[in-house]
Amino acid sequence: MSIDTSTDSDRSFDGPDDDVGSDAAEDFVQRHPGVVKLARVGWAAKGVVYVLTGLLALTIAADGGNSDQSGGSSGQADPSGAVATIAQQPFGQLIMWVVAAGLFLYAAWRIVTVLLPADVDGHSVLRRIGYSVSAATYILLGVTAVSLAAKPGSSGSSDGGSSQDSQVTKVTQSVMEWPAGRWLVGLGGLVVIGIAIYFGYKAYSASFEKEIEHRRIGPFSWHAVRIMGRVGWVGRSAMMALIGVFVTRAAINFDPDEARGLDDSLRRVADDTLGMVLVLVVALGLTLYGAFCVITSPARKVVATDEDTVAS
Repeated sequence: MSIDTSTDSDRSFDGPDDDVGSDAAEDFVQRHPGVVKLARVGWAAKGVVYVLTGLLALTIAADGGNSDQSGGSSGQADPSGAVATIAQQPFGQLIMWVVAAGLFLYAAWRIVTVLLPADVDGHSVLRRIGYSVSAATYILLGVTAVSLAAKPGSSGSSDGGSSQDSQVTKVTQSVMEWPAGRWLVGLGGLVVIGIAIYFGYKAYSASFEKEIEHRRIGPFSWHAVRIMGRVGWVGRSAMMALIGVFVTRAAINFDPDEARGLDDSLRRVADDTLGMVLVLVVALGLTLYGAFCVITSPARKVVATDEDTVAS
């Protein structure tokens, strides 16, 4: 049994979120410090993608959603479009390899989180599922980055059909052809809306704080970083809600073309004042969330799925 030798002053310096709830999580960090450091690079790479996604969403607000992005994923306000935009910059090929490595490292971080010992309860199981989906998503995004790095000037797909918009529509159309497919699509839309509500709760509760060491955020005050994180999670919540609403509408209207990814969803609501406000909320939120990921990447902790097992 380990003996807690920390003093009250130590605890007041570290803050309550530095308490370690699991010997297994702590042991993993001590035995694999290099893995944790590399995984933090993954957080920074994820942040870069989100910053660019948010900036691309701002261009939709600037032109009122009228620009035509049908020619491919490049320039689209979604993660794939952000990656393609990076590839088009000077030294884009080299940057793509770095971004791809970072995204794979972030996916590995999430896989490690899933595998860490934790209490087996409903909450933990849901978090494991969420982290598994996150890992798969960023592996696919990393593959897109590798494709762009290996073939400079390509859009990641020979037919330009790799955008999030086309993927969402194709998947929706395929599922609707299944028995009870319309109901499954509707359920999927409601699940996405449920995720949006959860993201909103994270923004309200600032529960993301427990994943960060307060004393290691560089020149930024913790208050500023906390606000940045909250606004970022609001943006992610609005993004998921928007996508979920369009997927649900596709089921209600039995029309797979109603289901859209982030880029087209933003363009479809940007033609009125309320919709433009929503576009700006998503754009600002995603940009700040990306900056939040980059800034806090050196201070990220390993957090097990029951949220009580934290190690730095």
